Amino acid sequence: MHEIHFLEDLLKDITGHIRRHEVKNVTQVFLELGEFTEINEESLRFFFKEKTKNTPLENASLNIKHIPQQRVLRLVSFDCD
Repeated sequence: MHEIHFLEDLLKDITGHIRRHEVKNVTQVFLELGEFTEINEESLRFFFKEKTKNTPLENASLNIKHIPQQRVLRLVSFDCD
C-alpha cells in the first residue's frame, strides 16, 4: 500500500503547482521507479487512475521509467496544457 501514500504526496505537489499557474489540464506525468522499491507498478497505475478522477489530471498518462539496481521513486516532471 505504499502506492497510495506516494500518490497522495505526488498529487498534492502537482495540484499545488497547477493552481498557482492556473493550469487547466495535465497531459502526462513522468516518474522514475527503481528496481528495488516495494512499489507495485500495476497498483500504482490503478490508484493514479482512481485518485485523479474529476481532477485536471484525469486524462493524464502515467509514464514510468524503470531504473535498475536502485531504490528510488521520484516525480521527474509533468506536462500541462
